[in-house]
Amino acid sequence: MNHPPKNKTNHWIIPIIAVVCILLILAINAVTLHAIRNKRQTVSVASDSSLPVADTAVRPVTPADLVSSTEPVESEPVVSEADLIYPTIPYYIEVDKTHQIVTVYTTSASGRYDKVVRQMLCSTAQDPNKFPDGYWKLKEDRCTAKNIWRKMKSHGKDLYAQYATQITGDFLFHSVPYTAKKKTSLDTKRYSKLGTADSGGCIRLTVENAKWICENCVAGTTVRLITKKEDPALRELANTLKTSLVKPDGTGWDPTDPDAKNPNYHPQFTEPDPQPEGYPEAHFDEIKYSREIPYVS
Repeated sequence: MNHPPKNKTNHWIIPIIAVVCILLILAINAVTLHAIRNKRQTVSVASDSSLPVADTAVRPVTPADLVSSTEPVESEPVVSEADLIYPTIPYYIEVDKTHQIVTVYTTSASGRYDKVVRQMLCSTAQDPNKFPDGYWKLKEDRCTAKNIWRKMKSHGKDLYAQYATQITGDFLFHSVPYTAKKKTSLDTKRYSKLGTADSGGCIRLTVENAKWICENCVAGTTVRLITKKEDPALRELANTLKTSLVKPDGTGWDPTDPDAKNPNYHPQFTEPDPQPEGYPEAHFDEIKYSREIPYVS
């Protein structure tokens, strides 16, 4: 019995269908995997706070931003760089009763207050024991209306002074006295005695220097009064500061007073003061502060 010949075409159908099915499965898996990866990346961007995110809100720059950021800040800071470097005390003041020099220091790379900012001629108390040696902290902050003119007594007389800043009790930094509350009434005799121990107890300065302390030295600034050994270099400095002072003329103005009405204006300091370097104070913890002197008048 003869059988009909087999169809060769039917022999390849099954393998072809199998290959097509496999390719279809692989394509579906690839599309699914790509979708899963895209979803994960979207979630990661949304949850990663380190990536830049558009923020249309205007936010002021805070001190923390400026201190910790390593990138330049584009926005205008709300506080100055000096305020950030010195959140508390930028200066330290030493009153040398021997040579009649007030020296203001700020911190240097050493981390200590040993960088000279300004040296000023002064007049301390005639009786050196009236305001004894020791350490105190300024009681008043930068200049307010009450600091600019202050009534006081000196040698039993009512006098006035400009730019007074309290150290302790009745003892202040202030200008040379005036006989009245007006800038044309400078006591020229007392002005001529700057560089000698001539005051009733306070630390007298020119208007220029009293104003500088009043405007730059905050409450809490350490002030040291010290009787030093005689030092030729410091004596020469005192003489130089004395000879550089312009004498008052007949108008009654302090020559260093920067008031625009001053007809005899001659500032002693024309160069900018050295700037603080921004190193933290290191030695104030070592200081034993003196007992406060009671305020009497």
